[in-house]
Amino acid sequence: AGVVSLGKSTTPEMGLTSTTEPLVTGATRNPWDLSRMTGGSSGGAAALVAARVVPFAHASDGGGSIRIPASTCGVFGLKPSRGRLGARTAAAPPVDISVNHAVTISVQDSIELFRVAETNDGTYAPLGEISALNRPLKIGFAPDTISGTRVAAETTAALEDVAQLCRELGHEVRDFSVPLDGKEFTDKFLLYWAAGAAEFAGQASAFSGKPVGPDILEPWTLGLVSMYQSRQAEMPETIAYLQAFEAAYDEWFNDIDVLLTPVTGSPAVPIGEQAPDGDFDTVMESVLNFAAFTAPMNVAGAASMSVPLSWSSGNLPIGSMFSAKRGQDGLLFELAMQLEIARPWMSRTPPVSAL
Repeated sequence: AGVVSLGKSTTPEMGLTSTTEPLVTGATRNPWDLSRMTGGSSGGAAALVAARVVPFAHASDGGGSIRIPASTCGVFGLKPSRGRLGARTAAAPPVDISVNHAVTISVQDSIELFRVAETNDGTYAPLGEISALNRPLKIGFAPDTISGTRVAAETTAALEDVAQLCRELGHEVRDFSVPLDGKEFTDKFLLYWAAGAAEFAGQASAFSGKPVGPDILEPWTLGLVSMYQSRQAEMPETIAYLQAFEAAYDEWFNDIDVLLTPVTGSPAVPIGEQAPDGDFDTVMESVLNFAAFTAPMNVAGAASMSVPLSWSSGNLPIGSMFSAKRGQDGLLFELAMQLEIARPWMSRTPPVSAL
């Protein structure tokens, strides 16, 4: 499509965590506050876009890796529906959670990049022309995490403010209780995530010609591998549970069009809190508290986006996550355009900026 690549941005090792602090490069810092993380795994991409170095950057999302850094860096990020963009692979994993797209400053840039990469295999109708939404939606409002972890007061306040904005735009916003055993879902998803780490570790071992250890992989990655090895017998049950979840997710939308939740449990946390060489259990607790909202949409293959509508008292971005059923990417883009007009963010730039 004529795009010129300017380079490769940072990610955590193998994209396996919600911060971008790889030991090989050092931490990627948030342009809104250099003592804070950018989120992950597309943290380098989001930081570059937030700092206006580039207007957009490639990003991928297997558990929140577009939406989390978009939220923490104050840019727009939509996770497409499964199979919506790019060529399909012949050997898909048993639960295909990862998709590619981008983080952008404007909604329109995200739409144009989406059009360029659309799959034309007949599964979905083309995106077509998108304009700002001009009809009311039924929006489910769910400010609490599925697993019962704590949400920061400023995050809750920001989400309540966005819910009120949606009401003022004519939408019906209703309280919504997510019908999901969040602790069970989190446990199953985490084991599936750890299985991915084990697969990557096997590839690293084959490439290096020796068993992986701390000289090859980070402690966080090795901790996930160890988790998988201790629970490998549970994988058939885990896969069956996650495969059944897509139909269960669709039922959430029997009476609503869109679900509104936080993206993360708090604004960006300090550099080092989720460092890959920290104590595994302590880092895991922080990751689960922070990245507490995004994974269900990956398992369901659903469309979901982070919209930069709020900032904390400390001038840290707080994204709002709007999610829909699989294939409803166009609806989310329409809503995002409406929100961008109502509360523009383009001119709000971080202290560290190329402008």
